[in-house]
Amino acid sequence: MCGIIGLISKKDVLSDLFIGMLCLQHRGQDSAGILSFDKKMKLVKKEGLVSTIFGEKELNELKSNVAIGHTRYPTIGSDFSVDAQPFMVSVPYKIGIAHNGQVSNYLDLRRELNLETNCVVSSCDVEVILHVFAHALPKEFSVEALFNAVKKVFEKVKGSFSVVTVIEGKGLLAFRDPMAIRPLVMAEKTVNGIKSIGFASESLSLTTTSHKILRDIKPGEAVFVDSNLKVTSKILAEEKPAHCMFEWVYFAGAESIIDGLEVYQARINLGKELAKAWIKTGLKADVVIPVPDTSRTAASKLAEEINLPYREGLIKNRYIARTFIMASQAKRENGVRLKLNPVQSEIKGKNILLVDDSIVRGTTSKQIVKLLKDNGAKKVFFVSTCPPIISPCFYGIDMPSKKELIASTNTVEEIRKHIDADFLLYNSIDALKKALNREDLCLACLTGNYPVSIPKETEQEFEKTRIDERKKH
Repeated sequence: MCGIIGLISKKDVLSDLFIGMLCLQHRGQDSAGILSFDKKMKLVKKEGLVSTIFGEKELNELKSNVAIGHTRYPTIGSDFSVDAQPFMVSVPYKIGIAHNGQVSNYLDLRRELNLETNCVVSSCDVEVILHVFAHALPKEFSVEALFNAVKKVFEKVKGSFSVVTVIEGKGLLAFRDPMAIRPLVMAEKTVNGIKSIGFASESLSLTTTSHKILRDIKPGEAVFVDSNLKVTSKILAEEKPAHCMFEWVYFAGAESIIDGLEVYQARINLGKELAKAWIKTGLKADVVIPVPDTSRTAASKLAEEINLPYREGLIKNRYIARTFIMASQAKRENGVRLKLNPVQSEIKGKNILLVDDSIVRGTTSKQIVKLLKDNGAKKVFFVSTCPPIISPCFYGIDMPSKKELIASTNTVEEIRKHIDADFLLYNSIDALKKALNREDLCLACLTGNYPVSIPKETEQEFEKTRIDERKKH
């Protein structure tokens, strides 16, 4: 999972791009990059956060009327500097690219490309998209040729990918995989008669700079904006949509709208569904406490529905990154210890209804329950807005191995004992669908049914590759 943004205008876009990237920082914290075009391609990408990489000097050097930006959370590739996006090639002309998602046949495509031309130099899967795309382009540029090259990508590249691309001297291209697994939105604004058009992973990164959302990019659609801001779009491959449910549950910012559904409203609905399930248990709690930040919205609705006080019993340290997307188990464990500070007056002697968005590995959940009990909680009833995660993700969430997923080999009761909660409750899959009010979802991590088929040997190879990469960190 990463964050991407692309902007094009008749004036410099770097200020808006930088602000937009700051708004996407929650989608990836390992590295970031900006590629712009102004007579020549300019690229800056490094390990670290957006605010530490790009100062006034870098932004002035990158000034341009067209640019793309990326915030990275790795699912393939462990070298945070070498594998940082965007990437670029010079043949048939200069092209810069960034993506959000995961190429599920990356290992096969990398071997194939390197047998032919030895062109893939990093371990980042966007590079195979770039080379498949570039190899399909003729030397003479045309929009039709551009779309034909995207069609070739759709034919060869499998998995999830939302992409922004700068074409040297021509414009900005965006496209989304045929199942639209990862989000991609289009927006525009006009200031003093000068228009700006943008694409991004989340609406938040564009509305913050006063862009108005036009629409989501459709499954299998490519949209090209030329240097005169003429927009051309075409649907090149059409399959049944399979939007990742985890965007609404955890990953996306609460302020964003993903494929027509407000993330905030989705989380309100998830809390309402949890309340229905909780009432059926007959258990009694004294207070509802969320695990900050993503579960706050659901917890507030749950508390309202069951007429219990909602309290901030755990205060988040704002200077600690999101623990789920940290690259190693050791980092996650240390992150949990530093991330949450208990408010003892809201905890001591109380039966706590603790709300979290999900339980993935169980590491964080166990430590939070211990933290509450160490601070005097009488009982901790743990509830999760997301159903049990039982299968790996091959579309952009860093969950490559069943061994890491506590629900893949344990019953709810076994998980409860492992995290030392007094009671454990999950939303059901039906409740999740009802909360999101849609059927066009990727639920592979909950069901094991993948919208893009994953051969067993590929699954095993990818699992080994990712686990080996993590050991380096």
